[in-house]
Amino acid sequence: MTPLDKAKLDLTGAYTINSLFWMYLNELDRIRSYMNRVKDIQDKAKAPKLDKGAAKRFVKSSLWEAAKKQIEEHVTPKENKDKPIVIDEEEPETSGLSRKRKRDSKTDDTPVKPSKKKKKKKEKK
Repeated sequence: MTPLDKAKLDLTGAYTINSLFWMYLNELDRIRSYMNRVKDIQDKAKAPKLDKGAAKRFVKSSLWEAAKKQIEEHVTPKENKDKPIVIDEEEPETSGLSRKRKRDSKTDDTPVKPSKKKKKKKEKK
């Protein structure tokens, strides 16, 4: 072989090795991208998921339905239907009955003073 042929053979060998190595690196990048895809899919499978039914039950049970509860507890269908439903826990102090209930429910035995409107009515009589 002539020195010129040896040089061509060496250059062809170097070019071939370099091309194969470049293809190998590109193949590694492709495989690396597939590995990342598989990892993402695995992470999504492990991620917590929302149970819609449980969320609805949780929200429904935490909502406050005062009127419905008061109807169930205090007013039955056989009782007075004209009785107004009071949403607040405290009852208005318009009747002597409510004052009596409040006095009975207090721990100390201090008398409840009548309202000023009642005094005026007594003075007129």
